[in-house]
Amino acid sequence: MPDINFRLTFFLLAGCIAVTNAPVAAEEKPDSPIKPQDFAYAVPLQFDGQDALYRATLPLSVYRNTVRSDLGDLRVFNAQGEAVPYILQQTARSTIGKAELHKLVYFPLQGPVNADLDQLSIRIKRNASGTLIDMGGTAKQSPTSKLSGYLLDASAIKQSVQALVLEWETGNENFVGTLNIESSEDLKQWRTILRDAPLASLQYDGHRLLQNRVEFSAIHSKYLRLSWPQDQVSIRVRYISAELSPISVETPLSWLPINGTPVSDKEGEYLFDIGAHLPVQRVRIELPQMNTLVQASLFSRARPEDPWHQVSNTVLYKLHHSGKELRNPDIAVANNHRFWLLRVDQKSGGLGQGVPEMQVGWQAHQLQFVTRGSPPFQLAYGSKVIKPAVFQLQNFMPPSEQDKPALIIQSAMTGAQVVLGGEALLSPALPELPWKKWILWAVLGFSVMMLGWMAYRLVKQIESHDSNKETK
Repeated sequence: MPDINFRLTFFLLAGCIAVTNAPVAAEEKPDSPIKPQDFAYAVPLQFDGQDALYRATLPLSVYRNTVRSDLGDLRVFNAQGEAVPYILQQTARSTIGKAELHKLVYFPLQGPVNADLDQLSIRIKRNASGTLIDMGGTAKQSPTSKLSGYLLDASAIKQSVQALVLEWETGNENFVGTLNIESSEDLKQWRTILRDAPLASLQYDGHRLLQNRVEFSAIHSKYLRLSWPQDQVSIRVRYISAELSPISVETPLSWLPINGTPVSDKEGEYLFDIGAHLPVQRVRIELPQMNTLVQASLFSRARPEDPWHQVSNTVLYKLHHSGKELRNPDIAVANNHRFWLLRVDQKSGGLGQGVPEMQVGWQAHQLQFVTRGSPPFQLAYGSKVIKPAVFQLQNFMPPSEQDKPALIIQSAMTGAQVVLGGEALLSPALPELPWKKWILWAVLGFSVMMLGWMAYRLVKQIESHDSNKETK
């Protein structure tokens, strides 16, 4: 009997050890190669030639059907189904430098009421470098003369000008008006740069709206002339600054409109779902009604369960004045969050009827890939189970040499989206049943029961043995 108990105990312990080590053995198995069918969708990569490197712009469908916000669940495959090296890059929208302000010398243009600027008789003095040092009318200023505009001397500026910033005397009064801007090289021939540019200085319910910056296409001109409609109140400026253009290349943004949804239990709050992990750089809020001026805060988050992060606190407005429409500028942001929340301050009356619309301005990534293997190539994306790629394209780039030409990356195009593994790969996979743990616990439970049973039999045997001794 002791020999049987020993053997039974040995087999139970061996079974426990085998089941316990089973998960470790499974984890040590290498991962199977990734194949196109592990992804939900793909787009073909189309190009001419047989170069080593190509570049393509990611389409909107990639951002809408990737699971990871860092775009880690995408791969490039060749015709043999092999993954090839790639890298994602995003071109900077603005490159070198930043905008700087340069104060300008200006001269008021006075003349009779209803007189055209070109009809004003003026006297001009220049120094040796051509800079204006004095300017005035040839006749005495009459009591009926009116300030009609300003002449700006920008001859000393060697850089292009992209905007003017004005500071004017308004006191506590509200002001809304427009401005015309012209340029000239000789003070004789004038070219219109901008007409009816909006200017405003409004105060209401503790909020202030100041629109004193006028932006236009960058120009390089010696002289600028400002004017306004004759029936408008004259603008008496304190100073005028030219905003110099930075040395940069502006890349246009793509814009995606998003409809808002009111939050049922919170007045003045509106939710927006972009439906994609877009690299957003600008947000534009379209107010539902004209002549609206409100204080608002904008929030964003990547997932519904994440807390809200404040992006901006600004004044939104949509005003009509003298046949012109004034709108607040776009909101600069820098994230790839999918969910957005607009919270409007209700102290000023809110937005009234209607729901705001949001437009997001974004710039797509550039995909660079190696054409190893044979075409056709395809970009596969969308998978809950794929881990981010660990290789970097820089590791495969040959070193640059002075006596050899630089490696040029050719352009490729993306085609229409095709289905690979299907939409099911975008949803979280069901967790695997922990059958190994269940077997382990079953074996351990059975072992405890057997040990208890053997202990019970052993106690009975000892009692029987002692009883036999007493009988003898």
